[in-house]
Amino acid sequence: MFSLNLKEIKEWVILLASAVAIALILRTFVIEPRYVPTPSMVPTIMVDDRLYVEKLTPRFGNLHRGMIITFLAPEQTGRDDHLVKRLIGMGGDVISIEEGQLYVNGRAVAEPYLNEPMRSDFPEFTVPEGKLFLMGDNRNYSQDSRSWGCIDESDVKGQALFIYFPFGHAASLWNQSLVFND
Repeated sequence: MFSLNLKEIKEWVILLASAVAIALILRTFVIEPRYVPTPSMVPTIMVDDRLYVEKLTPRFGNLHRGMIITFLAPEQTGRDDHLVKRLIGMGGDVISIEEGQLYVNGRAVAEPYLNEPMRSDFPEFTVPEGKLFLMGDNRNYSQDSRSWGCIDESDVKGQALFIYFPFGHAASLWNQSLVFND
């Protein structure tokens, strides 16, 4: 028969408590899973995809244009959860869309991840310092900085690492960058 003495029980309790503490620390400060309920990032991230988000990049200020980030939903959206979008512009950048072409600081951006060309223009806009301009990859159907404005850099919660489910859609999302046409 299987029996444990008091010392073994104490060791198991310490082991389990340590495992729970490590898991909580990792989820709070390093990596966490996210569920994507909306089509704003299609085709890069599909509705119902599950992805991992690493939280170290924003803590150390290593954000760059093109990366896919999660952030606190702006008050204007009426949501109280996290959203996922592509970082297009940072403080001082000039953003515009003319005839379906995105421009950052006067340079045309190559966007092979888009399903279709953008159908609306966006007048030249300078991103304020300390702010970020974000857009969904499903541009014609995404609510993003074009409608609710920029977010504070401090609202970024993490960078999308990879899609882990469904398995057939597993893909790396880590460290993407904007590519210019010139």
